[in-house]
Amino acid sequence: MPGLSLCLALAGLSYVIAAWPVLNRVVPLSALTVGILVGVVLRLCVALPAQVEPGIRWTLHYLLRAGIVLLGFRVVAQDMLSVGIGGLTLVAVAVGSTIVLAVALGRVLELPDTLSVLVGCGTGICGASAVVAVDGVIRAREQDVACAIAMVTVFGTIAMFVYPAIAPLIGLSEPMYSAWAGSSIHEVAQAVAAGFAFDETAGVHASLYKLSRVALLVPVCAVLALWWRQRAAASGESDRAAPFPLFVVLFVIVVGINSLASMPAPLHTGLLRFDAALLAAAMVAMGLQTRLSSVIGLGWRPLALGLAVAIWISVVALIGAVLIG
Repeated sequence: MPGLSLCLALAGLSYVIAAWPVLNRVVPLSALTVGILVGVVLRLCVALPAQVEPGIRWTLHYLLRAGIVLLGFRVVAQDMLSVGIGGLTLVAVAVGSTIVLAVALGRVLELPDTLSVLVGCGTGICGASAVVAVDGVIRAREQDVACAIAMVTVFGTIAMFVYPAIAPLIGLSEPMYSAWAGSSIHEVAQAVAAGFAFDETAGVHASLYKLSRVALLVPVCAVLALWWRQRAAASGESDRAAPFPLFVVLFVIVVGINSLASMPAPLHTGLLRFDAALLAAAMVAMGLQTRLSSVIGLGWRPLALGLAVAIWISVVALIGAVLIG
């Protein structure tokens, strides 16, 4: 209870900070991003009592998985399909090529596959949520997870500001811009904010492309589970191979329920807010478990990897958006 209570209290503080008007005008951040920053700073500045450690670990393990499951209430299959065959092809190519490039480039940079996969999935799918979901499959080191979240947060935030500024200069129409932003910006909140910065229609359409990427979390986790199991078996570590996470299966079920069943709007809104609160608390726990010295010790290579894959998915998505726009 002490650790859980600490995470919940800091999650509430994260919401307050994220909603602060002065911060929103300068650097709009989600409560999830603020939560991990608050956790990292607190761990760095304060010697936490041993009594809170079990609760922090419990929060990270269980509330995170519950939050990923409830994330399915944000995805409706009909909306995902509304982007059309061209849009779905663009999303699949952008996500798949980004993950493959991340692993290949990570090996060139002599980074562990765990970090490369997390950066690729976070960049390609849905930011921090994808990082922590994929971590459930590959069981990365704590510093890898924290570093990957830092990469997708930094470069996703940059894209959120740069896209609306660039779009008029290169003459993008609303459909092209929506496809570009929704298919390449990292976090859901970042992609939606960049869409609405163009106009109201672009905000709605960019969110549809982004949710199509979120839906790819399931097949990506399935492929990674198979690859990781074969990889572990080949290296003689089959006993360490992670089973396919149950929470991803439950995510699929929730998406199906959300797509087929009609529920009262207040209930749906309440579930989305509850999900956001769970994820915020989990991000706080992630920050509290992060030793900043371990992340810094990884050096410049993760930064180079994050920048490279961010540029890659942006260019691929832009080309695809122009072709289908």
